[in-house]
Amino acid sequence: MKVYVVANLKGGVGKTTTTVNVAYTFSEMGGRVLV
Repeated sequence: MKVYVVANLKGGVGKTTTTVNVAYTFSEMGGRVLV
């Protein structure tokens, strides 16, 4: 099992947008995603 983390202590750097986009792309490729 692989785990990917999007993290940054600073606010307003696009963590949520990046997480959703990566999760969507991975799920479209057939992966299992938990956000």
